[in-house]
Amino acid sequence: MPSLLSRGKIHMLEIENFKSFKGLQRIGPFFDFTAIIGPNGAGKSNLMDAISFVLGVTTAQLRGAKLKDLIYAFDDTDKEQKRTTAFVRMVYQLDNESEIRFTRTITSAGASEYRLDDTVVTWDVYNARLKSLGIHRNFLVFQGDVESIASKNPKELTGLIEQISGSAELKRDYDEFEKQKAYAEEKSALVYQKKKTMVMERKQKKEQKEEAEKHIRLQDKLKFMKKKHFLWQLFNLESDFVNTTEELEFNKKSREGVIEESETFKLEASKKKEEQAKHLEVVVLHEEKITEKGNKLDKNQPELLKLKEEMSRIRKKIEKGQKELCEKIERQRKHNNEIAKLRNDIKDLTAKMADVQEKSRNIGDQLKLDGNDLEEYYRM
Repeated sequence: MPSLLSRGKIHMLEIENFKSFKGLQRIGPFFDFTAIIGPNGAGKSNLMDAISFVLGVTTAQLRGAKLKDLIYAFDDTDKEQKRTTAFVRMVYQLDNESEIRFTRTITSAGASEYRLDDTVVTWDVYNARLKSLGIHRNFLVFQGDVESIASKNPKELTGLIEQISGSAELKRDYDEFEKQKAYAEEKSALVYQKKKTMVMERKQKKEQKEEAEKHIRLQDKLKFMKKKHFLWQLFNLESDFVNTTEELEFNKKSREGVIEESETFKLEASKKKEEQAKHLEVVVLHEEKITEKGNKLDKNQPELLKLKEEMSRIRKKIEKGQKELCEKIERQRKHNNEIAKLRNDIKDLTAKMADVQEKSRNIGDQLKLDGNDLEEYYRM
């Protein structure tokens, strides 16, 4: 594809049995600006379809369900004559007046055949040649396209702009590069994560090694301390044995004195029990007296309860009266304020009324009304 596109124009169209064009028809030459006008049904749209067809537009955009629907047929009789082929040839003229012929044919099999000049080529080669000349299908505006564009939503308009600008054709490459980018990023993240994991594992192994060495040192220290502790325990056990033996001998000697003291305490305990029995008798007598006094007190209990209830009721009544008194004092204060305000308002209204009456008299004197008119004026 050249770096600078050659300028050119459509010089002529050759159409055979395409849509409403029966037989071989030559249309042209076209000028730099050409307008085709005519009444409805004259074939203006079919000429547009012919240009679109030779540029590779799909059948659906040419108002046909399949390619064979684009072959000329005036009525059912023409259809029975088995016209099975049709073509459109575009003569494209460059600035140097050289010409290139683009031909698209509908074959008898109902397929498209593409030719550059007289050479059969694939669609990719055909389309690449059109693009190399700067010829795109974006300049074709079909019937209803303007209305369709106006009714499109933002997403559809974006797709149309991408189609017109040609960026839509790069979507496949863009998506592929996006996949490659995502794969590369995923792979990079995986490698980074693996490296990070290895660094962490290395650090963890180093810490585990240091921990193991520390543990071995502590175990050796523990063994030494245990040995030292056991020797200390043996020394204490021997000392305790000697001391215990001496204490045992001492306790044997003092045991006899304790037995004698125990006998003395038993005698004193028996005397204390006798005294306790006497005190218990006194306690029983006092408890009986307490019971008797309690029974007398219970008889007077209902009257005390009634007095307490009456006192509680009187207190509540006093509290309620005080509350009502406060509310009435507050209402009286508000009423006094309202009365004072109303008196001031009455004074203001009285002054205003006097002023109005004075003005009305002056105006009445100036109007010079007589009889019924003057009475009606004062009434109003």
